[in-house]
Order: sequence, then C-alpha cells, then structure tokens
Amino acid sequence: MNSFDEIWRYIQTNLKPEMKIKNWTVLKGNLKDTMTIKRVNDHSVQVDPPKAKNLQVVPKEDFEIVWEVWSDYKSQKVKRYEIRNMTWKSKYIISILHWCEQLHE
Repeated sequence: MNSFDEIWRYIQTNLKPEMKIKNWTVLKGNLKDTMTIKRVNDHSVQVDPPKAKNLQVVPKEDFEIVWEVWSDYKSQKVKRYEIRNMTWKSKYIISILHWCEQLHE
C-alpha cells in the first residue's frame, strides 16, 4: 500500500466493529493492552481503549498525518513523541497502521 487512499480503503474494508487490535510501538513491539474497534465510517474510526473513560473518535485526517511520516517512524527517523505532537490519537493510529501492514504482508 503506497498511498494514503489505499491504506484508508483497506481500513474501511477490513477493520470491523468488535475487532481487537493490539497496541504497538516501533520500539517495544506489541504492548500488553488492546483496543476494541467500535465503528468505522468514511470519516473516522471509533475505538474503545482499555484505559480511557470514553470512546475515542480518530478522524481520517489524523490517520493521514501519521501516514505521511509512517516510513520514517518505522525506521526511527521520526520519534513517537513527534507523532504524539501531531495528533494526540497517535497510539490508536500507529497500532491500526501496524495491524494493516501485518495483514497485508
């Protein structure tokens, strides 16, 4: 998947409500906690993270922001805190993008 449009279509097609996604970072790999997908639509993904009080809506625009630096994040040229400064929903996005790559391989 080379373009954001491709990855977004993949998310829209393959991410389903009630799926569990492991939280992941490039430095630590799979973390112990998981999030549950609640809803996927054309404009966002809604997740239920284990430690949050409320469901979190992650806008498509935030996914695109992270996608633009995704390769650099995986090669550790862009640090996790830099992505967190771009969007406070970065934990969910990073984990979902990683999930996409694992399924697509």
